[in-house]
Amino acid sequence: MTGLSPELIADSVVTLASLIGLALFAQVLRMQRPRTTVTNRFLFAIQVVAALLAIRLVQWLTGVDWIGRLTFAVAGLVPLATLLVAEALLRRHAPLALKVWAAGGAVFFALVAVVARADHGLLALISLAVFQVIAFVAMSIFVMGRDRQSLSIAENTMIDRLSLSLVLIVPLAMTDFRTPLLDLPVRLSGIAILAMCWLGLTLRRSDAAQSEVISVTAALAVGLVFASLCIMELAALDVRTTVQVMALVVSVGLLALIFNQNRLIRREDKVGRVLDVLADTSLTEHDAFLEALQTRALTSGALILDTDGLRDFDAAFEEHFTHQTLVSSEDLQQMKDPQLAEQFAWFFRKFEASHVMLVSKNPFRVMALNVPTLAQSRQLEQELRIAQRIAALLAERGASHG
Repeated sequence: MTGLSPELIADSVVTLASLIGLALFAQVLRMQRPRTTVTNRFLFAIQVVAALLAIRLVQWLTGVDWIGRLTFAVAGLVPLATLLVAEALLRRHAPLALKVWAAGGAVFFALVAVVARADHGLLALISLAVFQVIAFVAMSIFVMGRDRQSLSIAENTMIDRLSLSLVLIVPLAMTDFRTPLLDLPVRLSGIAILAMCWLGLTLRRSDAAQSEVISVTAALAVGLVFASLCIMELAALDVRTTVQVMALVVSVGLLALIFNQNRLIRREDKVGRVLDVLADTSLTEHDAFLEALQTRALTSGALILDTDGLRDFDAAFEEHFTHQTLVSSEDLQQMKDPQLAEQFAWFFRKFEASHVMLVSKNPFRVMALNVPTLAQSRQLEQELRIAQRIAALLAERGASHG
């Protein structure tokens, strides 16, 4: 990259990182079944922004001016796409003036793309900047001034998180308009886009609390900025180069967060939780329910054992399940009866199991499960307890009807 200017290198890396972040965010959104209006509009907005970033990147690296003209048409669509998402999130229409402004601007800048000069013109750039600033400020007021009582807690949480990125977009988007009067060292809108992707992905994980998301984001930002300042001191960089390094470090750090969150979400979706059985299986047949449990990735290969398969174990083993229906290998240390603990230890070794749960009292049947250590959690324990209770109830109902 010796033939590229520092500004072009910084702009290209930040833009490429935001493109990858958008692709990872869109990948998760496409996993949603069934697709909602919010999801479809989000995907449309992502496609518009991704197209804008891709066109700019190609134009910077090739220097072909006519490609750059397309940025006006696509950039003019960004406020309209964002407004469509905001309306879907709030479940209400935006003020007519805001709709006209967003739609009219999209049409106007599509025409500008056709008639603009090869150098785009300073007037056209200023017009686009003014249009976007007014649109995003008006949308911020529209979103922040919503009736919170008309939305659920989950919906308000989602909007609050995404609004954080909207707050970043307005000031950072202005750095994209590099002119002789505003010669900034790097375009920073990509960082706002990456923040939006990160905050959006955290909504897919129920265990990510609002305070946790904000604290992680703040800690990352502070840490990366501090690292950039250390690099400046060690390498004796000037202020302009330091800002460029800082933008690169923050972009790559946010992209790493997005990649990790994307991986976690896709892994959970692929594995499938134990509770999915309750939604996917008819809760009328006891055996069908147990077979469904055996198809889940985390409980696959589970063994159903009756008295014939439990001949190595005495009555104390069966009696223990009258007051503890789910036993894990971690429970052995708390068993007061050493002989009983030895029996369960032998059970776990013999059947290569980590858990055993009662699935039927009469006749006595248990399920031996081998859950990987890294997959074990308090949430999984709770899901197994729920599954055990459902299995026991189905067995009792089947016995009473039989």
